[in-house]
Amino acid sequence: MIRLQKIVNETKFHNPLKGFALTTIINEMRFDPLTGQRVRIMPMRNHKLPRHDWTPFVEESQKRFCPFCPGHLEKATPRFPDDMIPSGRLKAGQSVVVPNLTPYEIYAAVAVMCPDHYIAMDSISQEMIMDSFRAALEFLKVAEAYDPRRARYGSISWNYMPYSGGSIIHPHLQILSGPEPCRYDAELISHSAAYLNQYGRNFWADLLEYELDKGERYLGRVGNTHWLATFAPRALCDITAILPNRATVADIEDQDLRDMAAGLQKVIRYYDQLNIASFNATLYTARSEDNGFWATVRIVGRYTIFPLVGSDYSHLQVLHDEPWTLHVPEEMAAELKEHFKQ
Repeated sequence: MIRLQKIVNETKFHNPLKGFALTTIINEMRFDPLTGQRVRIMPMRNHKLPRHDWTPFVEESQKRFCPFCPGHLEKATPRFPDDMIPSGRLKAGQSVVVPNLTPYEIYAAVAVMCPDHYIAMDSISQEMIMDSFRAALEFLKVAEAYDPRRARYGSISWNYMPYSGGSIIHPHLQILSGPEPCRYDAELISHSAAYLNQYGRNFWADLLEYELDKGERYLGRVGNTHWLATFAPRALCDITAILPNRATVADIEDQDLRDMAAGLQKVIRYYDQLNIASFNATLYTARSEDNGFWATVRIVGRYTIFPLVGSDYSHLQVLHDEPWTLHVPEEMAAELKEHFKQ
Protein backbone atom coordinates (compact mmCIF):
# COMPACT_ATOMS: atom_id res chain seq x y z
CA MET A 1 0.00 0.00 0.00
CA ILE A 2 1.00 3.66 -0.15
CA ARG A 3 4.06 4.36 1.98
CA LEU A 4 5.69 7.77 1.99
CA GLN A 5 9.24 7.48 3.26
CA LYS A 6 11.62 10.29 4.08
CA ILE A 7 14.85 10.69 6.06
CA VAL A 8 15.47 14.01 7.83
CA ASN A 9 19.14 14.84 8.35
CA GLU A 10 20.73 17.50 10.56
CA THR A 11 24.00 19.17 9.69
CA LYS A 12 25.80 21.38 12.24
CA PHE A 13 28.46 24.03 11.62
CA HIS A 14 29.59 27.43 12.88
CA ASN A 15 27.79 29.77 10.51
CA PRO A 16 29.71 32.87 9.29
CA LEU A 17 26.37 34.47 8.36
CA LYS A 18 25.35 34.34 12.04
CA GLY A 19 28.58 35.43 13.72
CA PHE A 20 29.86 31.84 13.62
CA ALA A 21 27.13 30.68 15.98
CA LEU A 22 26.64 26.92 16.00
CA THR A 23 23.80 26.36 13.50
CA THR A 24 21.73 23.30 12.67
CA ILE A 25 20.55 22.94 9.07
CA ILE A 26 17.87 20.46 8.04
CA ASN A 27 17.79 18.59 4.74
CA GLU A 28 15.73 15.67 3.55
CA MET A 29 15.97 12.57 1.43
CA ARG A 30 12.66 11.26 0.11
CA PHE A 31 11.72 8.15 -1.83
CA ASP A 32 9.21 8.04 -4.65
CA PRO A 33 6.31 5.88 -3.38
CA LEU A 34 5.94 4.16 -6.77
CA THR A 35 9.48 3.74 -8.13
CA GLY A 36 11.52 4.06 -4.92
CA GLN A 37 13.82 6.66 -6.52
CA ARG A 38 15.66 8.77 -3.97
CA VAL A 39 15.54 12.56 -4.21
CA ARG A 40 16.95 15.36 -2.06
CA ILE A 41 15.42 18.57 -0.76
CA MET A 42 17.95 21.30 -0.03
CA PRO A 43 17.42 23.82 2.80
CA MET A 44 16.99 26.92 0.62
CA ARG A 45 13.20 27.36 0.70
CA ASN A 46 13.44 31.06 1.53
CA HIS A 47 15.88 31.79 -1.29
CA LYS A 48 14.19 34.40 -3.47
CA LEU A 49 14.79 33.88 -7.17
CA PRO A 50 15.54 37.10 -9.06
CA ARG A 51 13.01 38.17 -11.67
CA HIS A 52 14.31 37.19 -15.08
CA ASP A 53 13.73 39.56 -17.99
CA TRP A 54 13.50 37.62 -21.26
CA THR A 55 13.18 40.82 -23.33
CA PRO A 56 16.78 41.00 -24.66
CA PHE A 57 16.75 37.27 -25.51
CA VAL A 58 13.41 37.55 -27.29
CA GLU A 59 14.50 40.64 -29.21
CA GLU A 60 17.76 38.97 -30.23
CA SER A 61 15.94 35.81 -31.32
CA GLN A 62 13.52 37.85 -33.43
CA LYS A 63 16.47 39.08 -35.46
CA ARG A 64 17.27 35.51 -36.40
CA PHE A 65 15.29 33.16 -38.60
CA CYS A 66 12.47 31.33 -36.81
CA PRO A 67 10.94 28.44 -38.78
CA PHE A 68 7.75 28.53 -36.69
CA CYS A 69 6.78 32.14 -37.32
CA PRO A 70 4.05 33.08 -39.85
CA GLY A 71 5.42 33.32 -43.36
CA HIS A 72 8.15 30.81 -42.59
CA LEU A 73 6.30 27.78 -41.23
CA GLU A 74 4.84 26.61 -44.55
CA LYS A 75 8.18 26.93 -46.34
CA ALA A 76 10.69 26.00 -43.64
CA THR A 77 9.13 23.06 -41.78
CA PRO A 78 8.90 19.48 -43.11
CA ARG A 79 5.70 17.77 -44.24
CA PHE A 80 4.51 14.30 -43.26
CA PRO A 81 4.40 11.61 -45.98
CA ASP A 82 1.23 11.79 -48.07
CA ASP A 83 0.19 8.26 -47.18
CA MET A 84 0.36 9.14 -43.48
CA ILE A 85 -1.12 12.65 -43.44
CA PRO A 86 -2.39 13.72 -46.90
CA SER A 87 -2.45 17.41 -45.96
CA GLY A 88 1.19 17.19 -44.79
CA ARG A 89 0.47 18.77 -41.41
CA LEU A 90 -2.13 18.56 -38.64
CA LYS A 91 -3.96 21.55 -37.18
CA ALA A 92 -6.13 22.28 -34.15
CA GLY A 93 -7.10 25.87 -33.50
CA GLN A 94 -3.92 27.91 -33.96
CA SER A 95 -1.64 24.92 -33.32
CA VAL A 96 0.14 23.17 -36.19
CA VAL A 97 1.90 19.79 -35.97
CA VAL A 98 4.89 19.25 -38.25
CA PRO A 99 7.66 16.62 -38.38
CA ASN A 100 10.67 17.24 -36.18
CA LEU A 101 13.55 18.14 -38.48
CA THR A 102 15.97 16.41 -36.07
CA PRO A 103 13.98 13.35 -34.91
CA TYR A 104 15.12 11.26 -31.95
CA GLU A 105 12.40 8.62 -32.20
CA ILE A 106 10.79 6.77 -35.13
CA TYR A 107 7.87 9.18 -35.03
CA ALA A 108 8.87 12.60 -33.75
CA ALA A 109 6.84 15.76 -34.30
CA VAL A 110 6.57 19.32 -33.07
CA ALA A 111 3.33 21.11 -32.25
CA VAL A 112 3.81 24.81 -32.94
CA MET A 113 1.49 26.19 -30.29
CA CYS A 114 0.55 29.55 -31.79
CA PRO A 115 1.69 32.12 -34.39
CA ASP A 116 3.33 34.40 -31.77
CA HIS A 117 7.09 34.09 -31.44
CA TYR A 118 7.01 34.67 -27.68
CA ILE A 119 4.29 34.21 -25.08
CA ALA A 120 4.99 35.41 -21.53
CA MET A 121 3.97 33.09 -18.71
CA ASP A 122 1.10 35.29 -17.61
CA SER A 123 -0.24 35.32 -21.18
CA ILE A 124 -0.32 31.54 -21.72
CA SER A 125 -3.99 30.78 -22.29
CA GLN A 126 -6.00 27.68 -21.54
CA GLU A 127 -7.08 27.59 -25.19
CA MET A 128 -3.48 27.62 -26.45
CA ILE A 129 -2.55 24.71 -24.20
CA MET A 130 -5.68 22.75 -25.04
CA ASP A 131 -5.42 23.20 -28.82
CA SER A 132 -1.76 22.22 -28.82
CA PHE A 133 -2.24 19.06 -26.77
CA ARG A 134 -5.30 18.17 -28.86
CA ALA A 135 -3.24 18.45 -32.04
CA ALA A 136 -0.42 16.44 -30.46
CA LEU A 137 -2.80 13.67 -29.35
CA GLU A 138 -4.27 13.53 -32.84
CA PHE A 139 -0.77 12.98 -34.24
CA LEU A 140 -0.18 10.12 -31.80
CA LYS A 141 -3.45 8.50 -32.91
CA VAL A 142 -2.56 8.92 -36.58
CA ALA A 143 0.93 7.49 -36.03
CA GLU A 144 -0.46 4.42 -34.26
CA ALA A 145 -3.02 3.81 -37.00
CA TYR A 146 -0.32 4.25 -39.63
CA ASP A 147 2.25 1.98 -37.96
CA PRO A 148 0.66 -0.01 -35.10
CA ARG A 149 3.74 -2.18 -34.63
CA ARG A 150 6.21 0.63 -34.05
CA ALA A 151 4.08 3.59 -32.90
CA ARG A 152 2.98 1.97 -29.65
CA TYR A 153 3.99 4.40 -26.89
CA GLY A 154 3.52 8.14 -27.07
CA SER A 155 4.34 11.16 -24.93
CA ILE A 156 3.85 14.91 -25.24
CA SER A 157 6.35 17.29 -23.64
CA TRP A 158 6.80 21.03 -23.32
CA ASN A 159 10.11 22.87 -22.86
CA TYR A 160 9.25 26.49 -22.09
CA MET A 161 12.11 28.96 -22.69
CA PRO A 162 15.87 28.23 -22.76
CA TYR A 163 16.44 27.27 -19.10
CA SER A 164 14.25 24.21 -19.75
CA GLY A 165 16.52 22.93 -22.50
CA GLY A 166 14.42 24.41 -25.29
CA SER A 167 16.38 25.61 -28.32
CA ILE A 168 13.66 27.74 -29.95
CA ILE A 169 11.77 30.46 -28.08
CA HIS A 170 8.66 30.15 -30.23
CA PRO A 171 6.25 28.03 -28.08
CA HIS A 172 6.10 24.41 -29.18
CA LEU A 173 5.52 20.88 -27.88
CA GLN A 174 7.66 17.81 -28.48
CA ILE A 175 5.74 14.65 -29.51
CA LEU A 176 7.28 11.18 -29.51
CA SER A 177 5.92 7.79 -30.56
CA GLY A 178 7.90 4.58 -30.74
CA PRO A 179 7.83 0.84 -30.00
CA GLU A 180 8.92 1.32 -26.37
CA PRO A 181 8.31 4.07 -23.81
CA CYS A 182 11.06 6.40 -22.61
CA ARG A 183 13.00 5.18 -19.56
CA TYR A 184 11.07 7.02 -16.86
CA ASP A 185 7.73 6.40 -18.61
CA ALA A 186 8.58 2.69 -18.60
CA GLU A 187 9.26 2.81 -14.86
CA LEU A 188 5.88 4.40 -14.20
CA ILE A 189 4.16 1.74 -16.30
CA SER A 190 6.04 -1.27 -14.92
CA HIS A 191 5.82 -0.22 -11.27
CA SER A 192 2.11 0.53 -11.65
CA ALA A 193 1.58 -3.01 -12.93
CA ALA A 194 3.71 -4.46 -10.12
CA TYR A 195 1.69 -2.57 -7.49
CA LEU A 196 -1.55 -3.90 -8.99
CA ASN A 197 -0.20 -7.45 -9.00
CA GLN A 198 1.01 -7.19 -5.39
CA TYR A 199 -1.94 -5.43 -3.78
CA GLY A 200 -4.80 -5.95 -6.23
CA ARG A 201 -5.34 -2.18 -6.29
CA ASN A 202 -4.49 0.73 -8.59
CA PHE A 203 -1.52 2.73 -7.28
CA TRP A 204 -2.82 6.03 -8.63
CA ALA A 205 -6.25 5.54 -7.06
CA ASP A 206 -4.58 4.70 -3.73
CA LEU A 207 -2.23 7.69 -3.98
CA LEU A 208 -5.13 10.00 -4.75
CA GLU A 209 -7.15 8.63 -1.81
CA TYR A 210 -4.13 9.00 0.49
CA GLU A 211 -3.38 12.58 -0.56
CA LEU A 212 -7.04 13.60 -0.35
CA ASP A 213 -7.20 12.21 3.18
CA LYS A 214 -3.94 13.84 4.34
CA GLY A 215 -4.54 17.16 2.57
CA GLU A 216 -0.92 18.31 2.91
CA ARG A 217 -0.06 18.09 -0.78
CA TYR A 218 -3.47 17.85 -2.46
CA LEU A 219 -3.97 21.09 -4.40
CA GLY A 220 -7.42 20.69 -5.88
CA ARG A 221 -9.58 19.21 -8.57
CA VAL A 222 -10.10 20.73 -12.00
CA GLY A 223 -12.87 18.77 -13.69
CA ASN A 224 -11.59 15.23 -14.16
CA THR A 225 -8.01 16.06 -13.13
CA HIS A 226 -6.54 16.00 -9.61
CA TRP A 227 -3.45 18.06 -8.79
CA LEU A 228 -0.79 17.25 -6.20
CA ALA A 229 2.49 18.67 -4.98
CA THR A 230 4.72 15.66 -5.72
CA PHE A 231 5.98 14.02 -2.51
CA ALA A 232 9.39 13.12 -3.98
CA PRO A 233 10.13 16.01 -6.38
CA ARG A 234 12.30 15.51 -9.45
CA ALA A 235 13.00 19.25 -9.78
CA LEU A 236 11.79 22.68 -8.68
CA CYS A 237 8.12 22.94 -7.64
CA ASP A 238 7.23 19.51 -9.00
CA ILE A 239 3.47 19.07 -9.58
CA THR A 240 1.66 15.87 -10.61
CA ALA A 241 -1.79 15.75 -12.18
CA ILE A 242 -3.72 12.47 -12.21
CA LEU A 243 -6.34 11.66 -14.85
CA PRO A 244 -8.45 8.93 -13.22
CA ASN A 245 -9.47 6.00 -15.41
CA ARG A 246 -7.52 7.34 -18.38
CA ALA A 247 -4.49 5.45 -19.64
CA THR A 248 -4.18 5.51 -23.42
CA VAL A 249 -4.12 8.25 -26.01
CA ALA A 250 -7.60 7.12 -27.09
CA ASP A 251 -8.94 7.43 -23.53
CA ILE A 252 -8.21 11.14 -23.23
CA GLU A 253 -11.20 13.26 -24.23
CA ASP A 254 -11.55 16.94 -25.06
CA GLN A 255 -12.89 17.70 -21.58
CA ASP A 256 -9.83 16.05 -20.05
CA LEU A 257 -7.63 18.33 -22.16
CA ARG A 258 -9.63 21.37 -21.12
CA ASP A 259 -9.28 20.43 -17.44
CA MET A 260 -5.59 19.65 -17.84
CA ALA A 261 -4.99 22.98 -19.59
CA ALA A 262 -6.79 24.90 -16.84
CA GLY A 263 -4.70 23.19 -14.16
CA LEU A 264 -1.45 23.77 -16.01
CA GLN A 265 -2.33 27.43 -16.38
CA LYS A 266 -2.75 27.73 -12.60
CA VAL A 267 0.64 26.12 -11.95
CA ILE A 268 2.38 28.24 -14.59
CA ARG A 269 1.03 31.44 -13.05
CA TYR A 270 2.26 30.26 -9.66
CA TYR A 271 5.71 29.70 -11.18
CA ASP A 272 5.59 33.23 -12.58
CA GLN A 273 4.72 34.53 -9.11
CA LEU A 274 7.86 32.82 -7.75
CA ASN A 275 10.02 34.20 -10.62
CA ILE A 276 10.58 30.69 -12.02
CA ALA A 277 11.38 31.58 -15.63
CA SER A 278 11.13 28.20 -17.38
CA PHE A 279 9.50 24.82 -16.99
CA ASN A 280 9.25 21.29 -18.39
CA ALA A 281 5.95 19.44 -18.62
CA THR A 282 5.01 15.98 -19.91
CA LEU A 283 1.82 14.02 -20.47
CA TYR A 284 2.49 10.30 -19.88
CA THR A 285 0.29 7.67 -21.54
CA ALA A 286 0.42 3.89 -21.87
CA ARG A 287 -1.41 1.10 -23.67
CA SER A 288 -4.64 -0.68 -22.75
CA GLU A 289 -2.72 -3.82 -21.79
CA ASP A 290 -0.60 -1.88 -19.26
CA ASN A 291 -2.77 -2.68 -16.27
CA GLY A 292 -2.67 -0.42 -13.24
CA PHE A 293 -1.56 2.73 -15.08
CA TRP A 294 -3.43 6.05 -15.13
CA ALA A 295 -2.38 8.91 -17.38
CA THR A 296 -0.51 11.64 -15.53
CA VAL A 297 0.91 15.08 -16.21
CA ARG A 298 4.16 16.22 -14.57
CA ILE A 299 5.36 19.82 -14.57
CA VAL A 300 8.60 21.07 -12.98
CA GLY A 301 10.15 24.53 -12.83
CA ARG A 302 13.57 25.36 -14.23
CA TYR A 303 15.84 28.29 -13.44
CA THR A 304 19.46 29.36 -13.25
CA ILE A 305 21.26 30.28 -10.07
CA PHE A 306 23.25 32.98 -11.84
CA PRO A 307 21.80 34.52 -15.04
CA LEU A 308 23.52 33.22 -18.19
CA VAL A 309 26.05 31.25 -16.14
CA GLY A 310 24.48 28.39 -14.22
CA SER A 311 21.56 26.00 -14.37
CA ASP A 312 19.64 23.94 -11.85
CA TYR A 313 20.76 20.79 -13.69
CA SER A 314 23.74 19.57 -11.65
CA HIS A 315 25.91 16.52 -11.07
CA LEU A 316 23.24 14.90 -8.92
CA GLN A 317 21.02 14.53 -11.97
CA VAL A 318 23.67 14.08 -14.62
CA LEU A 319 26.01 11.65 -12.87
CA HIS A 320 23.93 10.15 -10.06
CA ASP A 321 20.35 10.21 -11.36
CA GLU A 322 19.27 11.73 -8.06
CA PRO A 323 16.99 14.73 -8.57
CA TRP A 324 17.17 17.61 -6.13
CA THR A 325 15.02 20.61 -5.41
CA LEU A 326 14.64 23.54 -3.01
CA HIS A 327 10.95 23.51 -2.14
CA VAL A 328 9.32 21.33 0.51
CA PRO A 329 6.17 19.99 -1.23
CA GLU A 330 3.85 20.56 1.75
CA GLU A 331 4.90 24.22 2.12
CA MET A 332 4.56 24.81 -1.61
CA ALA A 333 1.15 23.13 -1.62
CA ALA A 334 -0.12 25.48 1.10
CA GLU A 335 0.62 28.42 -1.21
CA LEU A 336 -0.46 26.84 -4.48
CA LYS A 337 -3.83 25.67 -3.12
CA GLU A 338 -5.01 29.27 -3.30
CA HIS A 339 -4.60 29.18 -7.09
CA PHE A 340 -6.81 26.09 -7.34
CA LYS A 341 -9.56 27.80 -5.33
CA GLN A 342 -9.89 30.43 -8.04
